[in-house]
Amino acid sequence: MEKLKKIFVSILAAALCVFAFAGCTGQTPKEPLDVKKVTYLIYCGDIQEVEMYVITDDLKVTHYTIWPEDGKDYDYFAGELPSEDNYEVTESEMTEENWKSMVDALTEADFMTILEEFTNNGAMDASTYYIRVETSDGVHQSGGYNAGGSQDPESRRYSDARQAIERALDRGVY
Repeated sequence: MEKLKKIFVSILAAALCVFAFAGCTGQTPKEPLDVKKVTYLIYCGDIQEVEMYVITDDLKVTHYTIWPEDGKDYDYFAGELPSEDNYEVTESEMTEENWKSMVDALTEADFMTILEEFTNNGAMDASTYYIRVETSDGVHQSGGYNAGGSQDPESRRYSDARQAIERALDRGVY
């Protein structure tokens, strides 16, 4: 009987070890974000050019290439644009697969909790990036100069989200 108890305890201990070391982290899966619209802005370093992509859940992509007028500051997220001769607009569609991949990456990065404004991390020649995500639950915007360009966890999350958007847009620069 004593031998049977030892075998039982050994099996129980082994089972606990398997659960402890085989991925039973106790974390619940993240609920997928119900994304309605993603706006992605890129201020292209020294070049006086802004790229803005507006992606909606009906898979429409509106791409603006903007040449801002000197001394003017526009609230692009609010739809402010310079005069029509200072920007071009192209429209296209995103595949369902690219949309899903982008939303999954935004969910995995827990985008709605990422730092709102990244500060300069010492970079001397970089672009400025902003991402605005609108969901059924709210809106969150994050970005800054060389946002996602550091190795800290917050920057890595932002970088993962930004790269997923660029992959979904087939920009080829991630």
